[in-house]
Amino acid sequence: MERAFLPVFAVNRLNLLKKLQKVKGEFGILATFIESDNFLTLLRQQGKSYFIDSGVFEDKGKPWYCELDCMFINGRWVRELKLTDFRKLQGQFKTFFDRCDRFEPDYVFAPDVIREPLLSLHLARIAWQEYSSKPRPYQLIGVVQVGEGLYNWQDNFQPHLEALLPHYYSPKSFLASLISEYKEIGFQKIALGGLLRAESTMPMGLKFGLSNEQLDELLAWSRPDFVLGGLALSRLEILKKHRVWADSTNWLWWDARYDQQRFGDRDALQEVFATSDNTSSGNDPYELA
Repeated sequence: MERAFLPVFAVNRLNLLKKLQKVKGEFGILATFIESDNFLTLLRQQGKSYFIDSGVFEDKGKPWYCELDCMFINGRWVRELKLTDFRKLQGQFKTFFDRCDRFEPDYVFAPDVIREPLLSLHLARIAWQEYSSKPRPYQLIGVVQVGEGLYNWQDNFQPHLEALLPHYYSPKSFLASLISEYKEIGFQKIALGGLLRAESTMPMGLKFGLSNEQLDELLAWSRPDFVLGGLALSRLEILKKHRVWADSTNWLWWDARYDQQRFGDRDALQEVFATSDNTSSGNDPYELA
């Protein structure tokens, strides 16, 4: 696919897919690998750019990348979570990629850990090794956790004299090096993740944390292929300017039944494909992913 703006819609229900089938325009479809075989096969048959995500192997008991370790210390047993060993992680990635192979998506997102940029990089190396172990029918997209560095950077932090180099003095210097590491591993496509922040006033409980000006600056120097959670009418002009792909889940719920006053006379999905002259000014809070 040539580099161009592409809206991507996440679906997990048949009624939402039927809604997408009525949309006129070029778009992608995203699903997690935990959906049923029949549903994932049906998505492949839509003739659209097809993306599969891991859903980060959700386990309510413990993080997917951790295991419970028991040690006898000072006369008592101590249990703690620790990073799963390499072989077990490799096995998880093999299961993930082998299942993706069956449904022949165009793109698959490498598993990552929200708010953990360095841990995500470590896991991306293991994922790439397993992905590259045999030919695959899809391209693996590296997910760089940029939100933590942008939102929680400590400007006044000074390293200790014994601290390991390198030391980064700005989010940009850190994230630029981080993105370079992903490319050094072999990732040809990069997605920016971690940009959604918790927001209780939003319908989905999340809000995109960057202003349009901040997003424009970020895309100008980072030059990613995908912005996770970045699709919104108020950001269309910027996304098109930088020719990036972006997804959102909210759009599929927007209709008169959701909010008669706001959407009774609108087709929010189709508005994604309107010209930039007709895009919203961004004052409607429902436009934020």
